[in-house]
Amino acid sequence: MCVALDKGLAKRIVRSCRIKTPDFFIWKDKDTEIPSNLHFPVIVKPNAEGSSKGLIGNSIAKNRKELINLLCEKWDRYHQALLVEEYVSGREFTVGILGNGNEKRVFRPMEIIVSPEGNPDRSRIYSFHVKTNYQKYVRYRCPADLDPQTEEKMISCSEKIYDILECKDFARIDYILSESNEIYFIEINPLPGLAPGYSDYPMLAEYNGMGYDELVKAILNSGLKRYGMAAV
Repeated sequence: MCVALDKGLAKRIVRSCRIKTPDFFIWKDKDTEIPSNLHFPVIVKPNAEGSSKGLIGNSIAKNRKELINLLCEKWDRYHQALLVEEYVSGREFTVGILGNGNEKRVFRPMEIIVSPEGNPDRSRIYSFHVKTNYQKYVRYRCPADLDPQTEEKMISCSEKIYDILECKDFARIDYILSESNEIYFIEINPLPGLAPGYSDYPMLAEYNGMGYDELVKAILNSGLKRYGMAAV
């Protein structure tokens, strides 16, 4: 949890294992220099938040001036380090994993399709406003419209990341599939929300044939087994 909440740290670990993630840097405070080789556009978000907190309003900068304005705005609001990463245009997916060791199950990817029409951020980003009003602005597709090779690569990538970051019992991993069909790791949530009818994890589990009660019981039993306790 400690590693995964720090988006920059998680990205560095995952990248060290040759898994692609967009180029990024961490803006620690107003004395941090902006790299001269940064490619725009970039997206700016708090380095240690979940549930898309910090992705409110415009979060994309198309040039250095816009970036400085965004950094100052988000720093004043959140008072924490900010992740600045090159914005990859493409399709967004999330993959859920359940269990440990040889008993791990990786669910088929779910595509998150955001409509910019009418949403307050006027973009295709899965932002805080969009996520909390998903019934208005989002379509979910699972199984996703992916060729078998790309889907298999995303699934195997997810299992590798889960093991690299030493996740336990369940987690959810987010990706962008670029227009050139490259898979980019965005972030991982090792304790994803389980709100029925709202959270992404139980939604994708249901698309994969696992109902809510069965899912919660499976997560609980996975933890019980790790501690040598009897299943329920």
